Parts: sequence; structure tokens; C-alpha cells
Amino acid sequence: MHHKLMTLLLLALLAGCAQPQLEQPKANGAYLVIEDGAAWAVLVSDGKRVAEAGRVLDVVKLPGQHSSIAASYVIETANCGKLQWLTERDEFGEITRLAPSGNEQLARPDCVIGNGLSRAWTALDYSS
Repeated sequence: MHHKLMTLLLLALLAGCAQPQLEQPKANGAYLVIEDGAAWAVLVSDGKRVAEAGRVLDVVKLPGQHSSIAASYVIETANCGKLQWLTERDEFGEITRLAPSGNEQLARPDCVIGNGLSRAWTALDYSS
């Protein structure tokens, strides 16, 4: 009997210490993926991924540390039109941003890139 009483007391104590599960963090990011002539602008927000496929119009990479611009990527998509990303160098490394433009197509509801205008992007160039 004493053994059962101790088990019940221990279970009651442990039950009182139980805490609700913490919410798991969700993936977030903005990626420009280049592979030869194909391009994808991918936005991940709260674990949900949306992508805008397009084609590469121009890629310019500037070697060396003498320029603040490391690379320029120009792509064209059906829903968002022609867009340019610039990879800028500074003392902390490189950061890729969608270049400001007067492209009115970015405001269209079917252009998923419009939601990532202010985000820092990661440029992934898999071209050969």
C-alpha cells in the first residue's frame, strides 16, 4: 500500500510540473536560385514556400574587392516582369537585395516576389 501511495504522489508531483510544449520556430528566407538559363525567386515565410520561376537575362560578376557591387542578376518572370538583384560587398561580407525599380508588376497579386522587396536575399548560382 505504501508503494502505491508513493507512486501516486510522485505522479501527481510530475503532473504539476508538466509545461505546455513550446511552439517550434518556422523556416524563413528569401532565395534567388540561378541555374544556367533558369531562375527561381523563392520566399519562405513561416515554413511556407512560394516560388516564382523565370529565365535569366543577364549575370555580371565583378571579381575583387574594389567595387561595392559583387554581382548583378537580371531575370524575367511571367508574373513579375524584369527584375534585378544586386549583391553588395561591405566590411561584413556580401548581401543580396532586390534592386529598386519602377516595375508596377511587383504590386500585382500573382507576383509573389512583391512580398520580399525589403528582405535580404541569398543568391545561389549553380550555373556551370
